[in-house]
Amino acid sequence: MRTIYYDLSELFLSSGQKFKYYGISRTVMEVGYELAMMEGVSVRFAVFSPARKRFFEVSPRIGAASSNGIIDLGFPQSAKPIRTRSSFPKPNRMRDLVLPAVRWIADQVNERRWRTVPADLVREVDLNGQTLVSLGRPKMIADYITVAHQTGIHIKLVPLLHDMFPLYEFLHAHPSQRMFSNHFIHDNHIVIRSSDLILSNSAFTKADIERFSQTGHLPPVPQVVAVPLSHEFRSTNEPVVKTGPSKPYLLCTSIMTGRKNLECVLDALMHLHETGRPVPPLVLAGALRKRTRKYVKKTRFDPIRAQIHFVVNPNQAELRALYENALVFLMPSRLEGWGLPLGEALWLGTPALASTAPVLKEVAGDLAEYFNPDDPQELSALIDRIQSDPEAYNALKERIEAHHDTLRTWKNVAEDILAAVKAAS
Repeated sequence: MRTIYYDLSELFLSSGQKFKYYGISRTVMEVGYELAMMEGVSVRFAVFSPARKRFFEVSPRIGAASSNGIIDLGFPQSAKPIRTRSSFPKPNRMRDLVLPAVRWIADQVNERRWRTVPADLVREVDLNGQTLVSLGRPKMIADYITVAHQTGIHIKLVPLLHDMFPLYEFLHAHPSQRMFSNHFIHDNHIVIRSSDLILSNSAFTKADIERFSQTGHLPPVPQVVAVPLSHEFRSTNEPVVKTGPSKPYLLCTSIMTGRKNLECVLDALMHLHETGRPVPPLVLAGALRKRTRKYVKKTRFDPIRAQIHFVVNPNQAELRALYENALVFLMPSRLEGWGLPLGEALWLGTPALASTAPVLKEVAGDLAEYFNPDDPQELSALIDRIQSDPEAYNALKERIEAHHDTLRTWKNVAEDILAAVKAAS
């Protein structure tokens, strides 16, 4: 197979340290690490520099040499650029009037920041005609693909698309609430039209991409190959300072109201309280969002509020400990593109209760118990059974342990990506 380039721009252009253990940044890191560790494959790494409007090849730090135990660029934090969009869905007279000045200022700042990157860490690379695999967000990919096209560079792009949720929102939202969805659709149009092959993180997302293409909400797509993500949770040697309660607790990660469905969890706990059943502690781990804190403070949750614990932005070692010490992991989402936390809980042997959202069955199969995300009483019954029926609980743990070898690793994901690119070449 010819040389492919793996895009680490997400780690350079995204929100940095705050979300380094979660979601798309985590996926970019994990697959990048596995590709870097493989022997006998021709994979190089690249980042896009908004300052220079070009790609640069990099040699990332991996494993123990990295800042996170997985992979990083080795760039100083001061190099992180300001992002300005390269294109917009529609003209806007006022925005388009001031945009050149805004971009000029951003370019000056980004050039100054780029100069803080040691010269020996980057070398310019010509990606014209080269294959670039990117697992980053569509808005990041759309920016650099637009710039590349403007400068006459045509990359053989292979993106992995993570979900189509804003399209669901677009179809049901009032026109005044569609700005984010419009941008998402615009970015995905650019990415899809520029792609030689599209990867998806699940069979569910693949079906979504193809369906929205057939209905005209997305452009015609090339071949779409599903590459299910991983269950693996990698160990790190970070210090563990943030911990959960000493009593057996329920665990949710990166949960909020709306699609992530915190409402169902709290309503289930309220039902336990109102029916005289024990209410176990609940740990909400991840980024602290104002709307989540505000929702939890509602008066009607006063009877259970003392049972709710926030663990804000745990590092990977802390998150691992939270999984391992939890009584059960809850994933009540109405929609997911894959569901990394559910897979991670199973990897670490923690019983899980998941909603009947289609993709979660793809992640967990018969290793989780399922509930209707719109039926808190059904969830409360499962929680009560978990905490009151040791025989059923132990049987679930034993089932997970017995099927551990069937769970996917990040190496499996990296290998499947390379196989899809090779087959399409």
